[in-house]
Amino acid sequence: MNNRKTLLVWLLFLVLTLTGLPILAEETSKEEPREKRFGTVILPVLFYMPETKFGGGLGGLITYRPLHSLATARPSSLYFYAIYTQLKQFSTQFKPELYFKNEEYILTGKIVIENFPDKFWGIGNATEEEAEENFTPRTFSVETSFQKKIWPKQKLYAGVYGQFEAYKIVKTEAGGSLERRGYPGSTGGTTSSLGFILNWDDRDNIFYPTQGCYCQLQAYFSGRFLGSDFDTTSVKLDLRKFVPLFSTHVLAFQGFFHSVQGTPPFKNYAKLGGDVIMRGYYSGRYRDRYLLALQAEYRVPVWKRFGMAAFAGIGDVASRLGNFKLDEFKYSFGLGLRFKIAPKEGTNLRLDFAWGKGTSGFYFTAGEAF
Repeated sequence: MNNRKTLLVWLLFLVLTLTGLPILAEETSKEEPREKRFGTVILPVLFYMPETKFGGGLGGLITYRPLHSLATARPSSLYFYAIYTQLKQFSTQFKPELYFKNEEYILTGKIVIENFPDKFWGIGNATEEEAEENFTPRTFSVETSFQKKIWPKQKLYAGVYGQFEAYKIVKTEAGGSLERRGYPGSTGGTTSSLGFILNWDDRDNIFYPTQGCYCQLQAYFSGRFLGSDFDTTSVKLDLRKFVPLFSTHVLAFQGFFHSVQGTPPFKNYAKLGGDVIMRGYYSGRYRDRYLLALQAEYRVPVWKRFGMAAFAGIGDVASRLGNFKLDEFKYSFGLGLRFKIAPKEGTNLRLDFAWGKGTSGFYFTAGEAF
């Protein structure tokens, strides 16, 4: 990726955003009437990558509180974005998180429709940079979960999870492993999954937590009897802890584990990298059947809506649990700038610069990494 050109475009967008370009409804005044129930943030997106040339679109967040909900109840939200590139590629995502009956029930979802380039280096924790190959999948996927509070006096939820993904590889590199169909799903396929979620969440804010815990166990399986082309079993464990310091500072920790068994398509192996797990590495730079990552982040308000963050992490992938070796773990660290785009809900714009083992990256998005 041409980081210099991409960075210039993102910084231009950041300057425009912070000087008043975003459309804010409900977040513009502390004096507004309490009966207002909607909040909206809409932002333009502009970027450049060699694989896409110039691209642009819109992203945003809509929040909503029912008329008779408690003042302390969490808002329902819809995160979305849609982008289109000079090379006629596109990516759209809709991610609702809905709370009912004062958080008695939670309905979440994620819909992705895209025809967008990606990269693949093979499977394992020691793949070479020279193995990089580009490919483009055309994807439609839907995820949904329905959870119910099972401990009335605490925020412990249990529920069901479902996922459907259909994709086709529409472009590969000549002579690459995907063109040679060296991995399951090299040409495409369908995955249909069912499972369960167990979730403990007593964070004080879902967008910018300053205290509390978030602990989620998710397990799901796919098989021919569900209409899937692949037989797999996946388990994810996401543990987060938020500790307030000096009244306005926050120290955040995350431990993340992902296991994928059976015969998964190459796209669905546990992946290290991206803007959430181990920033600084391309998403999927390393992938295998197991992923283990530990991260920490120190968040500090600086001035008015501006804040900063420093973060670090270690993580790796392995073909077996016994194959993890501490001296082979990858590292990640970086600094970030925050701008509170929606003060009432606590939503930040996030610009992160991250470094890893022989790699680096920067990320501009809404919401915290964890």
